[in-house]
Amino acid sequence: MQNMEIEIKPPSKWHFFDIKELIYYKDTLYFLTWKDIKVKYKQAVLGFLWAFLQPIAMTAVFVLFNLAVNVSLGDVNIPYPLFVLSGIMLWNLFANAITATSNSVVNNSNILKKIYFPRIFFPMSSLLVSLFDFFITLLIYIPVMIYYNVYPNWQIIYILPVCILLVSILVLGIGSFFGALNVKYRDVKYIIPFVVQLLFFISPVFYSNNQITLPWVKNLYYLNPMTGIIELFRFGLFGTPINNLGLILSIIISLTFFVIGLYYFRKTEYFFADIS
Repeated sequence: MQNMEIEIKPPSKWHFFDIKELIYYKDTLYFLTWKDIKVKYKQAVLGFLWAFLQPIAMTAVFVLFNLAVNVSLGDVNIPYPLFVLSGIMLWNLFANAITATSNSVVNNSNILKKIYFPRIFFPMSSLLVSLFDFFITLLIYIPVMIYYNVYPNWQIIYILPVCILLVSILVLGIGSFFGALNVKYRDVKYIIPFVVQLLFFISPVFYSNNQITLPWVKNLYYLNPMTGIIELFRFGLFGTPINNLGLILSIIISLTFFVIGLYYFRKTEYFFADIS
């Protein structure tokens, strides 16, 4: 009797993602997400409190920095701690999700070689974990706003989901691309934190775009897709001015990354089990 070899591999790399297949394996996505959440917080003494402490600590640092150098927000008339914390919350979602999704395939290589399910679930589950943290940080923002007697505008009801969707599209595109690239080139895991750190300083997290006076610098500034998304988030919260062209550019760039990232991931996932 001949020995039969079973090869676990995804469908042809020339087909895009099958929505029916993603729905069929949805329980696997839930399992991966919950596994990552438990691993992240199970051994932590403070548990979920870490999700609160990180944005609060970063905000405190920039508030102290503002007291020392007196950073001006221009015509933005909101308390500086609220301004900074709103930017940090959205930025942490982006930064943490990018780092996690870029390493998601490599970190799950043991699962990769055992069973088949849509490999895109690796970056998707990492993104969902970061979204879980983001919603926890939203809980601390409410009492901070009450303390400063500032209340969000009604449009935050629909702008918040739009911001989350845009960040998710951007992260899934970039994270899928570098997640696939990281399987073959392990230097990627060192490059990502460096790039994320650079992007932080050219994002309107702790300063307002009103402080940028040179037109050509401001144009380059909006090539960072997080610029328009953070401005949109603050517009929903406080009604602060928003650059419509900058927002459109952020959306276009995010969608471009999304298509390129998913295409590259789909094209290369066929070989993950061989080289991971």
